[in-house]
Amino acid sequence: MLGRATVVVEDVATALREAGDVVLAIAESRLTAADLVPMRDVLTGDVAPPTDRPLVFKSVGMSWQDLVVAAAVVRCSEG
Repeated sequence: MLGRATVVVEDVATALREAGDVVLAIAESRLTAADLVPMRDVLTGDVAPPTDRPLVFKSVGMSWQDLVVAAAVVRCSEG
């Protein structure tokens, strides 16, 4: 799934250390570290996630924070 998605992460370095499914997808060559999109870039409008593929928000934080942040990412990606 991650290999065909736009993967938004809180922080690339943190995701590479703590997000097991991201690390596994990279190890399996389904994703690269350069493919990861920092949440900051989506929220500031520097990156607009493509609409022709799945959008995945991968967090390693607290679940209630994840929900708030994921909702903001979706709002920003809708235009």
